[in-house]
Amino acid sequence: MNGWQRTGNNQELAWLWRKGEGEERKPLAVCLAESEAAAERCLDQLEKQVGQAVLAAVVVPEENMDAWEESLGDLIFSWKGCGEIEETRISLTGTAARADAVWRLGAHFPQWFAALCVVGGHADPYEARQLNQVPLRAYALAGQDCRVRDGKVYADVARMVMGMRVAGSETVCCLEAPEGQEGEAAWDWAFGSGEAAKWMVAQDRKKQFQVYSLQPGVWRIDDFFTSSCYLIEGRDKALLVDTGMGQGDLPGLISRLTRLPVEVAVTHPHGDHLYRGERFSKIYLHKNDIARLNEHPEKFPAAFGAEGKRPELAPIEEGSQIDLGGGVVIETLELGGHTPDSVVFADSAHKLLCTGDAIGSGYIALMICPEDQLIPYIERYQSNLRQFARHLPRLKDYAWLGGHGLQENGCDMRRQLDFQSGSSTYFNPIRPQVVEDMAVLCGKILSGEISREQIMAAKEHYCSYGSAGMFFSFRP
Repeated sequence: MNGWQRTGNNQELAWLWRKGEGEERKPLAVCLAESEAAAERCLDQLEKQVGQAVLAAVVVPEENMDAWEESLGDLIFSWKGCGEIEETRISLTGTAARADAVWRLGAHFPQWFAALCVVGGHADPYEARQLNQVPLRAYALAGQDCRVRDGKVYADVARMVMGMRVAGSETVCCLEAPEGQEGEAAWDWAFGSGEAAKWMVAQDRKKQFQVYSLQPGVWRIDDFFTSSCYLIEGRDKALLVDTGMGQGDLPGLISRLTRLPVEVAVTHPHGDHLYRGERFSKIYLHKNDIARLNEHPEKFPAAFGAEGKRPELAPIEEGSQIDLGGGVVIETLELGGHTPDSVVFADSAHKLLCTGDAIGSGYIALMICPEDQLIPYIERYQSNLRQFARHLPRLKDYAWLGGHGLQENGCDMRRQLDFQSGSSTYFNPIRPQVVEDMAVLCGKILSGEISREQIMAAKEHYCSYGSAGMFFSFRP
């Protein structure tokens, strides 16, 4: 893909790609520029400093950014799956003349980028706060100030950085360019030593977490895979529901959120919900999953580290309670289907329900089974849904927290972040209605109203009814 390319759609973009040395997957540094000449100049400089990375430059028009952003998002998303880059190591920068576009694109797609490096520019400060958990280097240029356009404020770098710090950012760094450094000179100063470029391509989303405070004593923690785990405090101890899939220092992060001793409860032992469990002292897991793990540990490669060390595994089942003290008691409710013994955890003190993947996370339930076992699996799932439904009256006013929080905006990874730019067309939070619709969907499959042939012919073997949907992944 070396040489200038064009997207070839209604909002045509010119872009340049330089592959870098070697055949292995590499980090990708994306540079937004105002012209082909400016783009090549930037890539020449970056190539000298980070030749091991893939480099890409996109020429972005100054006007009508609303129209161009869609094409630009599609282009970068296509690169994520091209097979030549490490998609968790994409960084974004731009010339000083396109700093506004860097701020905007980063704020609308913060989970796409492992790092941002911006030289000057202006942006909506409230949108920019969406970058408060992304590693970011911002270079303030002398003489820049707030602007008001069409009745809307666009803040300068210093104000945006403070806005992010006020919103809790610990990963933003603000540097001031020397007096008189503007335009190309400012970019040359920022990237001249090579430090900024090397810092950008060294960042990796696999080691990053996003933390959201849901209510006093309750946090949601998302990783690069959009797996969500939940930390719940009681008086005497705290409980971490699932461990996600992130490769960063999760225990260290947890210790900063709570001073209480922490135990772990796992909804189901898939790799994106039970990664490196040995980092914690005690894990609550369904008794049948413990038996499977003990019998075939090789089937759970992500659950514990290479050393084979295991924490205490405490068996749970329907009705098991984990007392955190101070009236915070976590109750186990069985809802097998996604896995045979998936569970959800009910917290009456905070009025919340951690559902894992038992009924999806706002989009679909993934059913994993041998192809010839489709009907028996659905029969069991329908039975489990009906058993679980007896709890619905008391769970009506609970917050239902899924194992992949972003998926309330759909499972399409290209569209999951559309809500950041106000362009979302899908919203389906998990709630009691999903359980009821899922049971009906099971009945339609069992009755033949949704035929096996329809399921097999559908993309990803998808079927749906009302607010419920299923994908089938047929495995031995």
